[in-house]
Amino acid sequence: MTTTVVAGQREEARALVLPGERGEGPRPLAGLRGGRYARKSAYRGKSARRGFSVREQLTATQGDADRLGVGIVEDFIDDDRSASRFRDREREEFERMIEWIEGGKLDIVFAWGSSRLQRDLEVYTRLRNTCAKYGVLWCYGGKVYDLSNKDDRFRTGLDALIGEREVDELRDNVKRTLRSNAVLGRPHGISAYGYRRVYDPRTGAFVREEADPDKAPVVLEICTRVANAEPYKTIAKDLQARGIQPPALRWSKGMVTRLSLNRPSDPAHEPLWREVVERLAQGEEPLSIAQDFNERDEPLIAAVWHGPTIKDIAMDVRYTGARRHNGQVTNEAAWPQIVPPHIHAKCVALDKAKGRKASNSRPGVAKYLLSSIMCCSECKHPVVSDPTEYGMNYQCKTPGKDGATGYHVSGKQAPIDDYVLAELFDWLASPAFVKAYTEGDRELQERVANAQAEAELLTARLEEFRDKAAEGELSPDGLAAMEARLLPKIRKAEEVAKALRAPEVVADLAGASREEIGKAWANLHVAQRRMIVESLLTITLHPVGKGRHSRAGVPISSYVTVTRKVLRPDIDRAALAAAA
Repeated sequence: MTTTVVAGQREEARALVLPGERGEGPRPLAGLRGGRYARKSAYRGKSARRGFSVREQLTATQGDADRLGVGIVEDFIDDDRSASRFRDREREEFERMIEWIEGGKLDIVFAWGSSRLQRDLEVYTRLRNTCAKYGVLWCYGGKVYDLSNKDDRFRTGLDALIGEREVDELRDNVKRTLRSNAVLGRPHGISAYGYRRVYDPRTGAFVREEADPDKAPVVLEICTRVANAEPYKTIAKDLQARGIQPPALRWSKGMVTRLSLNRPSDPAHEPLWREVVERLAQGEEPLSIAQDFNERDEPLIAAVWHGPTIKDIAMDVRYTGARRHNGQVTNEAAWPQIVPPHIHAKCVALDKAKGRKASNSRPGVAKYLLSSIMCCSECKHPVVSDPTEYGMNYQCKTPGKDGATGYHVSGKQAPIDDYVLAELFDWLASPAFVKAYTEGDRELQERVANAQAEAELLTARLEEFRDKAAEGELSPDGLAAMEARLLPKIRKAEEVAKALRAPEVVADLAGASREEIGKAWANLHVAQRRMIVESLLTITLHPVGKGRHSRAGVPISSYVTVTRKVLRPDIDRAALAAAA
């Protein structure tokens, strides 16, 4: 809120003056139009302190304005915004203040200190020149500065230099601490959802990072379901429906708007909903209400799960217990593991597979079982679903010879789906599949899975080094050294586990009866069904022959070939043990 003081209305306002330059005479301050600027860089997880610093700054600058007899006509607040040259977000309110200065709406700007206005010499120069051009004064630390005066320009410039140097020194110290913590496996920033920190009750010193007993199971469930090829949005909707608290940290303007449009079912939350509706009706901005709720520490009842949140959790290597720094794993066991490495690797692999596929074949988007999975025997391209007047077909859309339009193969969708599923269920229920997928002890299976996980993680790490080399951050010799170190490890891991592509749910289906498989299949999402089919079968559609579709007794096996994929080749136990 702003405080307006009209010249002549403050009985005890003193006619303070500022000396002019080059004999121009004194410049009166009482009655000038003032603007208060307040800024705080970051709260670093201290949500209870949010807004406290800017309130202190506004109170102090209001005291300066009252002392000088200046009326405050507007406040400019950049909360949670850096002013250094390393900032990642611009200061919206600072830019608005510049517009007010250029628009002739301000005569003097108040700030707590020079560092609140800027910590960057380029920004200082811009602000100084703008204020000098439009005759706007500064006041910080209780002292008034006229930017058209050479002495005041020197003093404010010196303060700006000191402020910029302080930022540089702080940044260097922080970077050294971060590198040290990364090597030692100490956490940085706020805890990831699913973890919590333990501190010494006497000294307050950090003791350890541990799995949160309530949230860690949610993380494991999310990653397992993603590894089972469930769509991100489906998982998010399910968690929301079950009332599981999302990993939101504070109120946002979007949450305020969402609450106003959705009356909560819990009577305990209705007063907050009514308050939001009333305040919005009175014209208050959602961001202002969100900031107020954060200061009051109101429960985050409007937080929701989103698909991108599910993806972020599933892709986060920290849940395997690994500590990362600048995109590189610096400690493999920095804290307790929530997600097994092979589950994490499968999440990453499936997400990469989504990115490589056409948009209509991605899990959660494709609606039909074999679209973009079954291939044309003539051109080897995937077939697509095609609605016709006779029903849905699978059809090759690749142009014919010499660029002629048309297709190579086509077949009715429903009978082909039934035939492929029958082949799949026979394969899942057969002793041969059980032997191919589950033979061996659990320890052996775990070693194979972890070897695949290691291959995925090492490959990702090597790609990071290659990206750095492409950007000039790593020398060619340095890249060659990293490739010489990582490539043998990747090849060895891939030799141990050449196939880890089937969703985790396949292990539950292996060896069940066809009836049990059919019941379980009905409960799977389309995305999961497609992933299982793609993992276990190679399907090819051949030309049927003109008119044969309409003839009775034409077996589907004559134009659809289903080949079973080998999941895991036989692995010599001695070789496996040596590689592991």
